[in-house]
Amino acid sequence: MSNSQQNGAILIVVLWFIVIVTVMVATLSSETRLSTKIVFYNKMGLQTWNDTLAALRAAEMELVINKMPDPPGTEEEIDLSLRRDNKFRFNGEALELAYPIPETVKVRIYNNAGKINIQKLPKAKVRELLEKFVGTEDLEKLTTLENAWEDWVDKDDMPRLDGAEKDYYESLTPPYEPRNAPIETVAEVLLIKGFDEVFKDIDMENVFTVYGGGAGVNPNFATREALTLLPGMDDSIIDRILTIRRVKEIKSVSDFSFLIEPEQLALFKPWVNFSTSNFYTIAIQAKSPEEIAAIEAKKDEEQEQEIEEVNELEQEIEDPFQLPASTSEKQSAYMVTIQPKGVNQLPIIYKVNPYGVLPDTRHERIPLKQLQQMFEDGMLEFEGEGFSGGGSSMPF
Repeated sequence: MSNSQQNGAILIVVLWFIVIVTVMVATLSSETRLSTKIVFYNKMGLQTWNDTLAALRAAEMELVINKMPDPPGTEEEIDLSLRRDNKFRFNGEALELAYPIPETVKVRIYNNAGKINIQKLPKAKVRELLEKFVGTEDLEKLTTLENAWEDWVDKDDMPRLDGAEKDYYESLTPPYEPRNAPIETVAEVLLIKGFDEVFKDIDMENVFTVYGGGAGVNPNFATREALTLLPGMDDSIIDRILTIRRVKEIKSVSDFSFLIEPEQLALFKPWVNFSTSNFYTIAIQAKSPEEIAAIEAKKDEEQEQEIEEVNELEQEIEDPFQLPASTSEKQSAYMVTIQPKGVNQLPIIYKVNPYGVLPDTRHERIPLKQLQQMFEDGMLEFEGEGFSGGGSSMPF
């Protein structure tokens, strides 16, 4: 073999060696980056979980503190017209708690008096709810659904006309038996014959509850989803209720006289209950990695941009009762339903939902401070025991 051939072979070997080494280095580099990302997200996940538990404990303490009187001399100097009982904060609004919580999470507390207690519904009100979906013309379907409901909660196995009892449910795949007792969970409703179709587009957990003492809904705590199902309600009225209660509690049915037409109020009134519940759902929202990174960085440019966006939003708001349509994006949260038992006992935990979905929060698009200023400026006027909009802010 000549020297030129030997040199050519050596060159080829060297080139292959370089290629192999390059591939190995690239592979190792990729694996290193992947391992770094795994470590980063594992660390972030553990930190978020730790922050979630810390916020949950602080929220539980907030419920206990709320039952205590304020120490003398610590009362906030707030105008009487703007004062609101602290208990009305537990309507799902984002809270500032007495004990500090990590900046990576946001806390909301929902009083279960703001949902429809499905255990307490009499037959007449079950029918009213069904009429919202089925209408009043299809009497046969309404009767079938009513009978299926009654068969599910009664104690016997004798089916009503077009109802359903044990024989029907055992023929399904998979088979199961009816409760034959009061409903124990919200999800159980979808197991009743025909109800999965009726409520297929409803977020059941944001509408119904099985915790609390009354069948009515307290409008100070009500979720948009629950109000939507009630007779006499429409989007315009719901927007006004959810907006106005952020600065002033609704104390009696007469307070609706400037919000609801008499015909609608007559339908809505039987569903109103101004009592509260000692059952609460705590929702802990973990902020996205982008939000967390922005908080950690705290760049001046980002803060200035955020201020500019808020100012632009404030300039766009002309009618506070005309809220934007709901987006398809749902907000997830770690949700725990509890019953506080006092300062000397831990709360009773009834339900933990790591993948909960928050009720609609579009009414929060106006910052609370701005809403209070609008009230002070006469844009949200209260007349006597009722409400009225200043100028053209509440057209009827």
